[in-house]
Amino acid sequence: MKVNLITENLKESWDDLAGNSVSGSFLQSFTWGDFKKNLGKKVWRLAVVTDSNFLDKPCSFLAISQVVEEVLFLNFNYLYVPYGPIFQSNLDEASKKEVFTLLKQELKKIASQEKSIFVRIEPKESLNFDQDLKYCKDTSLQPLRTLFVDLKPSISEIMASFRKETRYDIRLAEKNQIEIRKGKPDDLMIFINLLRETAQQHKFNIYSENYYVSLYHTLISQNMMEFLIAEKDKQILGGLMGVVFKKTAVYLFGATASTFKNLGVSYLLLWSFIKIAKEQGCQALDLWGVGPENDSSHPWSGFTKFKRGFATKTAFTVYPGSYFLVTRPLMFQLYLWQKSMRRKRI
Repeated sequence: MKVNLITENLKESWDDLAGNSVSGSFLQSFTWGDFKKNLGKKVWRLAVVTDSNFLDKPCSFLAISQVVEEVLFLNFNYLYVPYGPIFQSNLDEASKKEVFTLLKQELKKIASQEKSIFVRIEPKESLNFDQDLKYCKDTSLQPLRTLFVDLKPSISEIMASFRKETRYDIRLAEKNQIEIRKGKPDDLMIFINLLRETAQQHKFNIYSENYYVSLYHTLISQNMMEFLIAEKDKQILGGLMGVVFKKTAVYLFGATASTFKNLGVSYLLLWSFIKIAKEQGCQALDLWGVGPENDSSHPWSGFTKFKRGFATKTAFTVYPGSYFLVTRPLMFQLYLWQKSMRRKRI
């Protein structure tokens, strides 16, 4: 076995493993790496392959890991592996350990080359078999828990599975003659402003304007983005950005004007996305991040309740958290100290 940097000619095979594995994610897709590059970040695509003829037999990928360089304070940096690495599904734990050891060696080389303080790895499956990693269970840049909507039943069965209140709000929006259409580039700034309004109201942070614009253009060019707009009498009331990657759709961003929040706009937007995802052959919808069940004090309690209305029969999917491969121990301690000081200021 060996580790190779993967280039554009193996994009299809890369995405097959990134999208079809049980632990796969669009964050490991080739297109997501291109999006990060468009934001000016360095990206490495590493694959553990069998020794012979891997270019002729790309299905021999044993694991893949898309690595993004992220900037810290004072121009220091770290390497980040979001929802990865992704292993071939037939590997047992001993094989995964062997494969990950090779990946880890390559990650250390890149970290040394880039003078990175650490590598932050956030997989969908446990890496507790590796003793070199520092494990932080309850911290993650990506959602630690989520809910899925099963899209395999019929549309009527999916609708019937929702909470009564959720079905009511969908019908309320329809009764108010709210229309859902595909968004256009000209709608982006209105949507971004609605996101800002929603973020201010619910006290969470959002990305820069350039992030959403680049996200739209990069993913829409690869048929991975659904951008929906809700409007009435040609006035935009809300919007939704969702990802479709292989057999899974992801509800990524949603926003509604506060003056129309009682018209069921967000419910109709998500229901429309569900129908589109099913039409495109998706088998599941990832609602992308929820807070703890029945915890009204949690800052995510509001949209957790909203999302739970669409996924009444499924248990939370919980991911392991963060693993740190520390490459500069003293600087890592400085990083932890700086983070603790920021929390105290807040």
